[in-house]
Amino acid sequence: MAKSDWDYRGLAAECYDLWFGEEPFWDQAFFYQRLYRNGGSALEIACGTGRLLVPFLRDGLAVEGVDASAEMLEMCRHKATQVGVTPILYQQLMQDLELDRQYRTLFIPACSFQILAEREEAFEALRRFRTHLEPGGELLMTLEVPWRDFGVERQWRLRRSGVRPSDGATILIHEATVSDRVEQVQHIWMCHEVFQEGRLIQTQLRTHRLRWYHKHELAMMLEAVGFREITVQCGYTDSDRANPEAEWIFIAKR
Repeated sequence: MAKSDWDYRGLAAECYDLWFGEEPFWDQAFFYQRLYRNGGSALEIACGTGRLLVPFLRDGLAVEGVDASAEMLEMCRHKATQVGVTPILYQQLMQDLELDRQYRTLFIPACSFQILAEREEAFEALRRFRTHLEPGGELLMTLEVPWRDFGVERQWRLRRSGVRPSDGATILIHEATVSDRVEQVQHIWMCHEVFQEGRLIQTQLRTHRLRWYHKHELAMMLEAVGFREITVQCGYTDSDRANPEAEWIFIAKR
């Protein structure tokens, strides 16, 4: 069985930051406050191009990062040099995490844990996360159920668009999904297209899978691998907490 990896290479890596826009990000204040309060060193799992890692380093937090994509990590290094910081980065799949140190906090934003399409991989990753935490250390991770996609399956829809700073090209990202609600796996087709002066000059089609979990299911998985004091909150603001489709934030102690 091939290991789960969303294959952020080529155009997909180059376009990654178009998904998120500019600072401040919706989750930035929450993670900053938790890392600042916890103290010590933190590790961001699936740090990508450094959306959170780079500003956290800039703002004085001790954060390292791990990601499976060499191209994304190189972009992270480039962004870091622009603000005068030098990140410590590792290239590994999260289910293979094996570093020679422990951290006060591990955090996994943007629901990246759901990249792990096989349950066995998810359990292995959780075990490795716990191993890499100091005693009393904290795991922070977010999850969501793709509720909004259930009513528009097999339909191509525009998910993101933006302008490439290097040459002013317009980039469109379309997506189509099919969800198996019994197995809780979503199959995703994602098409990246680059246009210059109204002409398509580059395209890339990717397919991957995403597994979702429900609130109590993931809490039981955390308990099964030895985490304790597990709490869950819905969203990052008061308005989010009233929205059942918001991200769930799981907080667990080693």
